[in-house]
Amino acid sequence: MYEHLRNDNNEFTFPDHVMLYCNPSEPSFGTPQRKASKLSDFFQLPQKLGWTFQENGDKSMDSGSADLDEVTQRWLYFEVLAQVFGHLPDYSWEDFVKEDRSGMRYITTKDLPKYLERWLDSEKKSEANERKSRLIRIQQVLDRTRLYVSQHCAVPSSKDKASWEVNDLLALSFMILGETLTRALSLIQKKLGFRIEGWCSHDSRNQGWGYSKLMLHKLKQDGWCAKAIHMLQALLRGNSIGLVYLFTLRSSSAKGPDHEQCTATLCKEMEVRKVQENSGPARYHHCESTTSDFCSEPEYAGGKILARPNCKTDADPWRSIDGQELAKIINRGNIPLLLYRRAKHNLKVVEMNQSFDKSYAIFSHVWTDGFGSLDGTNKTTVCVLDMLSKMLEKVALQRSGKSSAIPELFWIDTLAIPVEAKYAKERRQAIKQMHHIYTHAKYTIVLDLSLMRTTVGPGYSNPAMKITMCRWMTRLWTLQEAVLSKNLFFCFSDRIFPMTQLEEMFPEEDSELQSCIPSLARIYYAGILGEVRPRIHEEFRKNEGWTAESDFLALVWKAAQWRSTAHPLHETLSLATMLNQDTDFFANPPESEEGTDVHQQECDSRMVELLSRFAAMSPCPIPPGMIFLPGPRLPKKGYGWAPRSWLSSHEIDSPDPLSLPDRGNTRLNLAEGLEVQFPGFLLHDLGFDRKELWKREEIYFPTDSTLLEWYCIEPAQDTAHFPQEQELARHDLAIIVSRMPVVDLKETALFVAIKTIFGGIRYVEILNRVWISRSENPKTVQHWSDKHRDGHHEAMSAGERLPLTTKWCVDGPSHPDPESIEIKEEAKPPESKGPSNGPLSEEENIKPIRRHTTNLRQIVKPSSWFSSPRSFK
Repeated sequence: MYEHLRNDNNEFTFPDHVMLYCNPSEPSFGTPQRKASKLSDFFQLPQKLGWTFQENGDKSMDSGSADLDEVTQRWLYFEVLAQVFGHLPDYSWEDFVKEDRSGMRYITTKDLPKYLERWLDSEKKSEANERKSRLIRIQQVLDRTRLYVSQHCAVPSSKDKASWEVNDLLALSFMILGETLTRALSLIQKKLGFRIEGWCSHDSRNQGWGYSKLMLHKLKQDGWCAKAIHMLQALLRGNSIGLVYLFTLRSSSAKGPDHEQCTATLCKEMEVRKVQENSGPARYHHCESTTSDFCSEPEYAGGKILARPNCKTDADPWRSIDGQELAKIINRGNIPLLLYRRAKHNLKVVEMNQSFDKSYAIFSHVWTDGFGSLDGTNKTTVCVLDMLSKMLEKVALQRSGKSSAIPELFWIDTLAIPVEAKYAKERRQAIKQMHHIYTHAKYTIVLDLSLMRTTVGPGYSNPAMKITMCRWMTRLWTLQEAVLSKNLFFCFSDRIFPMTQLEEMFPEEDSELQSCIPSLARIYYAGILGEVRPRIHEEFRKNEGWTAESDFLALVWKAAQWRSTAHPLHETLSLATMLNQDTDFFANPPESEEGTDVHQQECDSRMVELLSRFAAMSPCPIPPGMIFLPGPRLPKKGYGWAPRSWLSSHEIDSPDPLSLPDRGNTRLNLAEGLEVQFPGFLLHDLGFDRKELWKREEIYFPTDSTLLEWYCIEPAQDTAHFPQEQELARHDLAIIVSRMPVVDLKETALFVAIKTIFGGIRYVEILNRVWISRSENPKTVQHWSDKHRDGHHEAMSAGERLPLTTKWCVDGPSHPDPESIEIKEEAKPPESKGPSNGPLSEEENIKPIRRHTTNLRQIVKPSSWFSSPRSFK
């Protein structure tokens, strides 16, 4: 069932096979199943086989003896094949069945790639009207099949049970086939220039068919981190093919015995390691690595290292940098670079000033891999320095084709940022320099132990997916290091692989009709903002600076959401560094202990400051779709629309809020909220007193007088229920939707209360994040229409459509600002004009407020803030 996913190296192997449960040759409609069938045949097939399936998934066996596995395989597998390929003159269902030596019959996809190519060729040669009719029909079949499979055969986690009791392998076969055909249809439509809005699969809809219980269970059994699985489910956007491919990867830092205690929200690998080692991560010794190009393998006996070939750690192992020397260079406004001569094991500092040749490289790494300064000094082993030196030589050889007699200058934070407590001021200054350091380096080499202990592998997908799953991709500080670097090189055990070469391989591999794996493996590329990195550096070449735009901030949020940092306050510091903001305010030491309410208030204050700076820019770069994002919101007046953290670890609902177009009218009204333009519905209750409304799990409303179109809203996963009665009764109610019409089964929206309307702007506060869906079940529509006509207003009586140009000023629920945060204003803006007196003027609105966190109850004031690279890695 997976043969079509294998590449030339036959690396993609999966041991399980799906039995043939049905008889595909039975002519249920009077025609052999090797010919094309009508669209009605697809919808009527279950009934012909004695089963009834309702739109909501309810099923019943009316007659006959066919069991559920037999019926669904015939319907959702072989009938789908007939609908897609039945028009081809040589189509035969027998090409999708194989028989073993014992006579057992199984399904196979070995010939699927050939059929896909024949399909493309036939569409190229067909008449335009015939092609249009067929592609629309196939789209309808795949959309409806995806609905059934994703809703009733898939599960959100391995602990859940699918609503249809279908064999797990069989359910997975539906997903694999469906995702393959959906991708192929999308590519064929693109190649042929075929697009009818709302009828094409290459629109913004999620093309995954849901997650297989079998694959989620296999990943768990294979030792994968529960948080990594949760993250992958969000990033893969419902594609089980991605889970199957991940399962075939031989190595990953996201699996192993250290992940046994991990949960969906927390990776406990480091806690397990600390218990095992009675300390933090062990210092990394290069000679213990399997990186065969750089050193010899160590000798083992009984699980212990007996000897380290070519290792200098037994005699004079350490090389250090004087922190005072680093501090002097940084205080002069210059950058300390490092020079290592391997023959003499000599390490020294070279000062780079504004007129200096900016020819240097950077090493980017994760502290938990053991490269950090563990003892509060700037030092490392000769072993590691030798490895870095060899890497620089290899990259230089790749770039120029020849070796250089002069060692390459380099920068690595563990040696170039002073870590002793007395150099706190210099550390903050060094943080300010990091944007300049990374954007002006020739290239950056990524050090990640999971990559350094595995080979690159064949093709594009193998190394790309390994990069996606490495620990380096999970840390917030490495995100800004990746984004600001001109060129990236990834160190594997057999070679140092440039990202430019990897990306050159993508278009050819991604052009194959039968596999969506390359596009899924390319998650890493989006995770380091590959689309906009060249644009950033082009701007720097022009004018030594750049301005963040809304699309860039949207990409940063997506890239950051699954990352983490050792200290919560470092989130805004890292973001400010990446976004080219002055970092002085964000680099201030904490005045409270982590994990306390006061510390959370410090984090909130810094996020408010960062957003306020964006408000001062013109045009405002804040993506309007941020109002739809999940997670806790800032508890400050005017900022209640904004997530408290960009490290949300939440799956993005459909449609992707941050992919919505920015119409250029977004601005932050400092007193009242974020002003945006979106369509929506104004809800009219026509006398209904709303007493029972808050108790409901769903709220229905019609949108026209015919009562033929009904919508349903229900609280999203991050909200438990609708607000209490008194909250619902205070104001008029509305729904802000991200687009119109609502296309997907469920789409993210906001349930809001309208406080007032002024100047054409509706000032609203958020009641709930909700899912909105259009009710297509005739029985549901009839039920609510009857109640409406009878005067039983259990639903809202009318929903008035609001146009795309509707203006909203969105804030969170009414609440006082935290009393423990006192905001000092260097230049106090004019007194806020609330919505009753009109919105703020443009001049008043964009004037930035300089905030400083003061009078916070001081519980602990750590003296070791930025005392070592561990603090920010």
